[in-house]
Amino acid sequence: MIRRLAAACSLVLLAATGLHAQEVPLSRLLPDLLARAVVTPSSRNVPAGGAGIPHEAHFLPALAQQSAAYELNRSIVTYLATFPIGSSSGGFTYEADTATGIPRRSSGNFGPSFAERALTVGKGQFTAGFNFQAVSYDRFEGLELEDADAGGPAFYLEHNDCCILQLPDGTPGPGNTPKDPPFEGDILRMVLGLDLKSTTAAFFASYGLTDSLDVGVAVPFVKVEAEARILGTLQRISGANPLIHTFAANQDVSQVEFTSSGSASGLGDVVFRAKYNFLRQPGGGLALGADLRLPTGDKDDLLGTGATQTKLYLIYSGDFGRVSPHLNVGYTFSSGELASGVGFETPGDGFGETVFRGQGPPTAADLSVPDEINYTGGLTFVVSPRVTLSVDAIGRTVRDANRFGVTSRTFQFRTTLGGSVQTATRDDVVGITGTGENLNTMLGVAGIKVNLTRTLLLTGNVLFPINDAGLRAKVAPVLGLDYAF
Repeated sequence: MIRRLAAACSLVLLAATGLHAQEVPLSRLLPDLLARAVVTPSSRNVPAGGAGIPHEAHFLPALAQQSAAYELNRSIVTYLATFPIGSSSGGFTYEADTATGIPRRSSGNFGPSFAERALTVGKGQFTAGFNFQAVSYDRFEGLELEDADAGGPAFYLEHNDCCILQLPDGTPGPGNTPKDPPFEGDILRMVLGLDLKSTTAAFFASYGLTDSLDVGVAVPFVKVEAEARILGTLQRISGANPLIHTFAANQDVSQVEFTSSGSASGLGDVVFRAKYNFLRQPGGGLALGADLRLPTGDKDDLLGTGATQTKLYLIYSGDFGRVSPHLNVGYTFSSGELASGVGFETPGDGFGETVFRGQGPPTAADLSVPDEINYTGGLTFVVSPRVTLSVDAIGRTVRDANRFGVTSRTFQFRTTLGGSVQTATRDDVVGITGTGENLNTMLGVAGIKVNLTRTLLLTGNVLFPINDAGLRAKVAPVLGLDYAF
């Protein structure tokens, strides 16, 4: 088992030393596909001077009103880069014997893996270890991510009112009639599919400066793999000439799938930690913790957030026979931004100089990494002197998050030039912005620590989702080793 863990860790490290180069960074994978999906060829079959020449990207202006697809990409990037990687708290903790001054074990259990306990490792004591986790993600805000053909997030884009009484700069002029000619009533349906995986080998170390003060570090090496698909379908609800809106010039092609994939590996965001036990009781008592997360991971390839994050938290733990509860409550302050281009920014960003009807281009995306409220609680159980079991719930409240949901949208269209306005409804994914709503995510952890020999621990954990909010991970195993020197 230990050899397998070491081999897995080595594979991640080898991948990390050679960052995979690709044409499109992972943070831009979805925006790049969206840019391609909204472009339809010019309708050269239409007589010279007729409506529809040229006819590229006329569905793009709807993004000025409906940018949910880009906001969803931005949110996914945020949650992926901040997924929990475990604790640096050592399984073996010591305190000086009051009579002899010789260090002795301060707890009969080996503690949790994804939470801190108030116990410190002891003055002059050093612990180190690593864990290895492979996580796949299948849902976001209750929306299926993995299948673009069935159940994936569906976005609808409207056509620009572009063609009658259009001014020389491309904008509709005075007296322009919406959805006239009729092909302006057609809509474009885009369904997203995304396979997303992250593999992390995290190295931990803690050192006791005093019996009450520990300092530590967590160094993650990350590999991210992504395959994105956009299934685009032209819905010609106006009944107009099918060759005006098509994905192949002069051919009736109403559906097309665009795919793109890539991977990247390297150093993630390094975390420096400190813990001060200010009220010592059996099993720990109370302590203050501080984590400083530095933006050392490449944010363009989703290996880090691009933000400096400071987490301050209160730690409680205690021993009650074989059962030891623990609780962490804190707040994370974030300062920094995600990679540029994660959200939609300018009309020239891969789309040419398309005019955005009546509103100008969408405003630049807010790329700031949000603050969080963090809370973790659970129990450890001493099964035997060599075996400890643990259960935990890991909660995050992301402040002022963009939320998403499915709503029924009404689209207007005409079937004849100057004809009456008709309506069609579709279920559309929309972003709920400007509400200042928080997003609460919850993960469960079940784990075991086994004392193999002297101060060497083998750790095994299973991460599983408790709710559907945010980026939901599938059930994921986490394996590791912990050693006290």
